Amino acid sequence: MKTKVAYLRGLMDGLKLADDDNTRVLKAIADCLEAMADEIETESARTDAIEAELDEINEDIDDLDEVLGFLLEEEEDEDDEENWTGEDWEDDFDFFTCPSCGKVVPLDEETIQEQPNPLCPECGEPLFGE
Repeated sequence: MKTKVAYLRGLMDGLKLADDDNTRVLKAIADCLEAMADEIETESARTDAIEAELDEINEDIDDLDEVLGFLLEEEEDEDDEENWTGEDWEDDFDFFTCPSCGKVVPLDEETIQEQPNPLCPECGEPLFGE
């Protein structure tokens, strides 16, 4: 835009216009166009800076959204644990009484298969005798 205004001023200077009312109007129009071109250039630079800031903000929002999603998942997991019922526990575990200390110990099928004679977490003695 500034280049076009400079070209227009050059044309006016090259024509050697007389110093009359028409020339003054043309020069006022050229001044106005130059001021507008300056303002457009300034606003364009501001717009570019705002767009760069918005890009950074959007990246930050994406990062925060990811963290929030993770936290909400964690909270849902905690809620699931808080809403846990004994029925859930009983479905997954068998209960054994330690012959040494009398503590009731829950064991799942996988633990029983991996450890043929697991130890009591209370006293450390074998749950199924020696």
